[in-house]
Amino acid sequence: MFFNYTSILKLIATYKIARKKYAEKKNIQLFLKNKLKKTDVIKISYDTQSGDYIKYFNKLPQKKIEKIYYPLVKAINNNFKYSKTILDFGCGELTTSYYVFNHLKKKIVKYFANDNSLNRLIIGKNNLRKYLNKNDFKKFEIFCNSEYKLPFKENSIDLVFTIHSLEPNNKIKEKIFDELYRISRHGIIFMEPHYEIASKKQKKRMVNLDYVRGIERLLKNKKINYQIIKKKYHINNENISSLFIVKKKKTNKKNNHRFVDPLDLTELKDFKKYFYSKNNFRIFPIIDDVKIFNNDTQLFLPSIKESR
Repeated sequence: MFFNYTSILKLIATYKIARKKYAEKKNIQLFLKNKLKKTDVIKISYDTQSGDYIKYFNKLPQKKIEKIYYPLVKAINNNFKYSKTILDFGCGELTTSYYVFNHLKKKIVKYFANDNSLNRLIIGKNNLRKYLNKNDFKKFEIFCNSEYKLPFKENSIDLVFTIHSLEPNNKIKEKIFDELYRISRHGIIFMEPHYEIASKKQKKRMVNLDYVRGIERLLKNKKINYQIIKKKYHINNENISSLFIVKKKKTNKKNNHRFVDPLDLTELKDFKKYFYSKNNFRIFPIIDDVKIFNNDTQLFLPSIKESR
């Protein structure tokens, strides 16, 4: 985004304060609450904490990781076994992406992974590269986006799943759901906190932080085909989650999974280091192989010359 000088100074100051509070082991989201828009608070919080989740995940025993995340892999195999393209929505630092991909890589053609924090994506991508061979790494398409608008046409990604990425987005959970439902061809799996079966302590925390609640009611109101699988194991037993499995009705319509302009879903020209929207004159840059569809980056070239 083209911020004015004053706005840039305010952002710099906010990031400095956030880093200081995080070093003091303060909850950044609580500290910034009511000072900024919720979406900005989430992004600044994630940017500031970038890299820490990789350290935390690497310390987890493999058996615990298996118990926590294999139910998701099992649900994918049982309900969406023909899915060849996947979107890992809100992938963070790609730690769980690596686990899921390893269990499904034989049938995966493209594994899309996105987050609203560019910092987390770059750190996560560079970490992921250490563990995958070149052919497997090429299957990943990593991109940064704003809130919930996604650069895909409808029915273009076979399966979409989330792992606690709805959690901080209670107010826009329905908009996120509608967008994920739009782009998915076969369905969605939400691995998210389950308010209805949570303890009093967890419910209180979810309310205080305005974490996602009412997923069951949302799915019921949508009058769609869904089921809920309760999980036995969790990263944090005071933040239990379930698998909410949404299946779409069969459709013959399938769009390709190429990136499009998230504003109007028109085709983009690929210039290798950036995508260009002929329709809207907008540039979507690529930084360290991460595609940027985030509205914080608003670059326009109304008179671009395509011949080189």
